[in-house]
Amino acid sequence: MVNRIIISVRFYFFIHIFLCSKILSENSKPIFSGYLDFTYIARQSDQSLINIPYRMGILNMERESENLILHSTFALEYHVREDSYFLSTSNPQDFILDMRELYLTYRSDFYEFRIGKQIHSWGSVDENSPIDNASSLDYYYMFFGGTDRKMATLSGSLDYYFGNLKINTVFSPLHSTNRIPLGDDDFPVELPVYPDAKEILPIPSKPYEAGIHGTYSLGFGDISLSYFSGYDRTFNLSGVNVYGRGSDISFPYVDIVYGYRKTNVLGLGGVLLSDWFTLRFDVGYFSTEDKNKTIDRPSSFNATFYDSLHFSYPLHEKSVYQQATLQIETELPFDINLSAQYFSHDTLSYSSDSLPVDQEINIPNLQIDPENMTPSNFFTPGMGVPIAILTKSAIFVIMDKKFFDNRLKASLTSMLDIAEYPSISGVSGSLTELKLEYSIIQNLNGLFGITTVNGNNSHPDKELYPFNKMEDFSHIRFELKYFF
Repeated sequence: MVNRIIISVRFYFFIHIFLCSKILSENSKPIFSGYLDFTYIARQSDQSLINIPYRMGILNMERESENLILHSTFALEYHVREDSYFLSTSNPQDFILDMRELYLTYRSDFYEFRIGKQIHSWGSVDENSPIDNASSLDYYYMFFGGTDRKMATLSGSLDYYFGNLKINTVFSPLHSTNRIPLGDDDFPVELPVYPDAKEILPIPSKPYEAGIHGTYSLGFGDISLSYFSGYDRTFNLSGVNVYGRGSDISFPYVDIVYGYRKTNVLGLGGVLLSDWFTLRFDVGYFSTEDKNKTIDRPSSFNATFYDSLHFSYPLHEKSVYQQATLQIETELPFDINLSAQYFSHDTLSYSSDSLPVDQEINIPNLQIDPENMTPSNFFTPGMGVPIAILTKSAIFVIMDKKFFDNRLKASLTSMLDIAEYPSISGVSGSLTELKLEYSIIQNLNGLFGITTVNGNNSHPDKELYPFNKMEDFSHIRFELKYFF
């Protein structure tokens, strides 16, 4: 299996190099664009600096030769150094150079073929589309829009045009996972557990990912259907192994095993245009299954001492869930632009085997209350809208207005958690941002923003409720951004 994957990757690589060399040998001049961004972000509570990475600069390059186009995007990601940074390393670098995209496009009258490291975008709504799964996500940028919060993967893509019908197909020989914060900085969103790499069970079959997305344009808008098949972007609990030394299990070692479920997504979307408003929607139907029929393996901890597997409990998770996003755009009086979204997540079915808590074996290094050790309580979607880890239902509202011959833009953005919780009615938590962006001179913009997060002390999850944990992320932000 590994050899086949390597062959597929090499095939993509050699085609990419061959076509790149053809373009670079031509006399066409490359076109450069991008920006430099200097940002300061501090907490509202004590004005302390928030230590999270951000992209200080973006460089886009495009070079065209006949029907071939070479695209590339490079980012410079800045990381704030801690006071003790130079006590653990002498490396003076505090940035990461990231090749976000590098791909080739071949165009003809009826189709467009792309190959290389690229970002894919599916869906009818602007953001938070449940069918937009062809690219993985960067959680550090989950509150950004567009491709800023996506990660590219080595893949091939074909757009075929037939009258009013556009068909897009995507194939990748690699499994793409999300970039998740590891809890070593000030990013407010965390996963409930961070397993070691050795605790992740390899995918048992070929990790190929593929999908097809068709859009048919009508006089009043368009409608789309899609299908995508791949492995989850985030890991799941796959089961538990219990080891001893030979026949001795008086001091067992419990190996918690994680993996990636196989998920198939069927999507429906559409756009309705009128003189008064634009209505968009995307609905995703997800069927996911843990393909690890067995989790038997050598102990991941001190395999010499714990050399005997006594018990193995794979979970065999299966679930069907649904996500939907509805968006409306319109213009209000006084030239105020309004965009609003409604998002919902619903688990339609779930099944799994049980874990042996207070039964055959005690689990000493699994720090979970046995009374709450129900696998369904820990199920999280591995594909779909990223905010599903925060809430099952939310409303987004964006309003903006321009002043002074469009030099000043004021915008208000709110995310409201409207999911149902015991003893809570209405909005449980919210994130609100007020932002002012001013064009100082041509190509140079200044920005001031203030973001406030409100939780709810009455929430049954108490301090574990995501919006309660995010309250300390309330901040002010200054930016100076130069475009070229």
